[in-house]
Amino acid sequence: MANKTLRRPLSLSARLTAFISLATVTAFAIFTWIMIHSVENHFAEQDVDDLRQLSSGLRTILSQENESQSTRLQQLINARENHRNSYIYLGNAQNQPLYQSPDGPDLRQVLGSVTFNAAGDIGDVMVWQDPQVANMPHDAMHRASYRIVALAIDTRVDGKPTRYNLLLALSIDFHLHYIQALKDNLIMTAIAISAAIVLMILFIVYQGHAPIKQVSRKIQGITSENLSSRLSPQQVPIELAQLVISFNQMIERIEDVFTRQSHFSADIAHEIRTPITNLVTQTEIALSQPRSAKEYEDVLYSNLEEFSRMAKMVSDMLFLSQADNNLLIPERVTLYLSEEVGKVFDFFEAWAEERQVSLQCFGQNVAISGDALMLRRAISNLLSNAIRYTPAGMAVSVRITDLSDHIQLIVENPGSAIDSAHLHRLFDRFYRVDPSRQRKGEGSGIGLAIVKSIIQAHRGTITVTSDGQVTRFIIALPKA
Repeated sequence: MANKTLRRPLSLSARLTAFISLATVTAFAIFTWIMIHSVENHFAEQDVDDLRQLSSGLRTILSQENESQSTRLQQLINARENHRNSYIYLGNAQNQPLYQSPDGPDLRQVLGSVTFNAAGDIGDVMVWQDPQVANMPHDAMHRASYRIVALAIDTRVDGKPTRYNLLLALSIDFHLHYIQALKDNLIMTAIAISAAIVLMILFIVYQGHAPIKQVSRKIQGITSENLSSRLSPQQVPIELAQLVISFNQMIERIEDVFTRQSHFSADIAHEIRTPITNLVTQTEIALSQPRSAKEYEDVLYSNLEEFSRMAKMVSDMLFLSQADNNLLIPERVTLYLSEEVGKVFDFFEAWAEERQVSLQCFGQNVAISGDALMLRRAISNLLSNAIRYTPAGMAVSVRITDLSDHIQLIVENPGSAIDSAHLHRLFDRFYRVDPSRQRKGEGSGIGLAIVKSIIQAHRGTITVTSDGQVTRFIIALPKA
């Protein structure tokens, strides 16, 4: 039981909450990354602009050929004072130090990892962290991270060609502190907002599933005693409308089955009661006084007829039971409908002549795939009803038509019209158009139900129409 519980799928509420929360957290993470990346790029561009401006001014100062070296150094120091977070290392061509900002890092540590650029622009910009102060408290006097450019400036001092190697370092510690604080604030804000959104999503999902819970409560209230109850598709969200319609259709089918089952016992008892009553009555009369052998023989023959009727009814009910449980599997062979109808006509010919009813068959001798015995039984049941209700001197007709997508077989007979209110119930078991009418020698009352089961087993359909002149049973069967 524990393993089954663990393998149970997550609830819809949990799935929706998880997916929406994941989407929200992902969106905040992407937004945070974009914000931080944008700020970092902004500061990097700002630092490069500051280095470009400072390097341009210092290159101008160091390139003045008519100035002495001491004057140049003094101008260099004055220019650097206008940039509080910048630091300078100036060396000759052999990297012997000429000047270094006294309040900055020891830039000589970088000399081995840079290439001095003699072009007009600042060239490559590197980020360097002073290992000597990287782990010390970060205050205004102990900055650890810098952007550095290396410049080579060619000039003349006292008429002699001279090259200066210049390192410019710009502290970015303030920017890094700001970015780190921004990261912390954004992460904390994102966590707080995500938690709030998750709670909101839980509430919204709970409210959103309220119609499902209402439908569930209504469904729980439907029992075998109130199968006529239906749910209203107009009172649920549009997403649940089709579900409610499908549920109503299912309940309608179940109600129909329950109704038929509830009437089945009474119907079968009613049908069996008549022959049993006849058997008991005739037997009691036969035993009430001595009888001759001929009289006893007549009673036995009469009882045999009733037993035969009951046996046929039981056989028909077993046949329908097989159909209800999808056990009615017809044998598939190629048949020609006109030939099968002719065989059934041969069987009913004598009875039809007795009732002064003629039999007619029209149409093509088309082929179908099916079970010969079952189809003959279906046609026989239809002909039996048609002959029984056809006035003397008239004809029962069978018409066979080869249509584009199926074969149509119509059994029609003239006679009294069947009210439209009864047409859709004709194929129900034991259904009577006139409930007060008792059948005597007219079969068990389930012949049309058997016909419908046989046609459905052959993947066909059967319908009935009736007007003031003709009643038609229309069968549609797939082609061979």
